[in-house]
Amino acid sequence: MVYLITPNEYSTHRDDLDAMYRLRHKVFFEKLKWQVNSEDGMEKDEYDENNTYYLIFKDKNNIVRGCQRYIPMNNPCMFDGPFDFVLSNLKDYKNAQHWEASRMAVDYDFAEGYTKEDAKNVCCRILAASVLFGLDAEIKSFVTLSYPSPARILSQFFSTSLLARSVVNNEEIHVTEYSPLAESYSKLLDKINLPANEPVYILQGQG
Repeated sequence: MVYLITPNEYSTHRDDLDAMYRLRHKVFFEKLKWQVNSEDGMEKDEYDENNTYYLIFKDKNNIVRGCQRYIPMNNPCMFDGPFDFVLSNLKDYKNAQHWEASRMAVDYDFAEGYTKEDAKNVCCRILAASVLFGLDAEIKSFVTLSYPSPARILSQFFSTSLLARSVVNNEEIHVTEYSPLAESYSKLLDKINLPANEPVYILQGQG
């Protein structure tokens, strides 16, 4: 199940947020070796829990297997922080219609009852939920910063625009914009294993 955690629910869902930070530590700090802040096995930064929204996927055992965060770009975000050099026309995006999508993590620590196919499903479930969330919130576009490979995955489901390229730590990064459209939603629904009568996402606290 995919859950949406909104800013007024941080304290209510502390355990889920902490589990999300632990997953991000495992993915970004341990596996990918990103230069990120991580303390006590939890990866988080100054943009977390600062008018930030989260989609998290929990499996049938209530284990957090995937997540992504969303920040309205009229708020502080990574594009006017550590990556303020990558988007020359940032001022055009500093409004509530454009949202940064960042820190997407999927658990690839496979074990009995959790397979590579499950991980692929988690990724598509979160992307489908992001489209529906974007449509519900009337978001014009999401802007994300990633390596070329994740950007190519997005292009399978979305009509993407490459806004900028840059190099960080000797690796190429892409700034990609994509809009939450019904067409993308349909493509993703065809990919996911959605149980009958299960919503694509629910507001945390309602499930």
